[in-house]
Formats: sequence, C-alpha cells, structure tokens
Amino acid sequence: MKKITFLLTTVMIVLLTACGTSNKVVDQQQADAIKALLESREYVVMVGSMRPISAPTMSVSQGQKMFLRDGMVTCNLPYVGSGQNVGYGASGYKALNFTGRVLDYKVEYPKSDRARVTFKVDNGDDSYHFHVEVFMNGKTTIDVDPRGRDAISYSGMIHGLEML
Repeated sequence: MKKITFLLTTVMIVLLTACGTSNKVVDQQQADAIKALLESREYVVMVGSMRPISAPTMSVSQGQKMFLRDGMVTCNLPYVGSGQNVGYGASGYKALNFTGRVLDYKVEYPKSDRARVTFKVDNGDDSYHFHVEVFMNGKTTIDVDPRGRDAISYSGMIHGLEML
C-alpha cells in the first residue's frame, strides 16, 4: 500500500510540474507578444469600464477604444467629469474623442509582470498626459490627465491592430 501511495504521489508531482512549466512557456510567449506591441507603438486597447474621479466605476458600451498607429493616438472613449478650462461650442465637446500626435512616448518595465507606457497628446483644444499600465496577461489600465478636465481611468485589454 505504501508503494502505491508513493507511486501515485510521484505521478501527481510530475504532472503538476509539467503543467506549471507549460503555463510559464505560454505566459512568456504572451509577455513577449505584449512587449513587441508596446515597442512597435501599434496596438489597440478595448475598454470595458471607466472610473471617473467623482463617480463610481461604470461599464462602457462595446467598441470604446484607444489605439496607436503611425505616431498618432485615436481615442473613442466616453468621459464623465467636469471641465475647468473647456472651449465653448463644438470644440468643447470633444473630451476624449479625438486623434492627435503622440509626444514623448516611453515604455518602462518596473516589474516583470507589467509595463508602464507614458505619452502626451496635444490636440489643439486640450493637452493630455496618458499613463498606461499593461500587465503581461493583457489587462490594461489607462489613466488620462487632461489639462482642462478632471482626470479619468479606464480598464480594458490590449490587442494588436487586427482587432480594429
């Protein structure tokens, strides 16, 4: 009986070790793919929720996204918050629906399981500081600090541009 218990325990340890190793390989492949997206500056973040400063977390409708391509960022993100220095008329309603040139794009890896991307955008009506935290499983948070509006955060998933 002791031999059977020992044999079963040994088999279980081997199986668990094999499963753990294969997950690390898949995780490393996914991490390498995400790093390649960030370095290429060509990706899309599909947003699922937003966290305004003055309201609870809210779900957003499907299709809300931010994408980078050819040195430009296009935001199609809902906005909830107040504006302190917002233009009057149509230009004041852009909020986070615009396309602008990416300035000072930087990628850092503060920990092995995440990357931090920072960049600035000036679209003529407002300037924005973006702080994007990308985890190696694809989960992403976007913190946007507009000059003339309240800051806001979004949560979503990063993908390649084939998602567009």
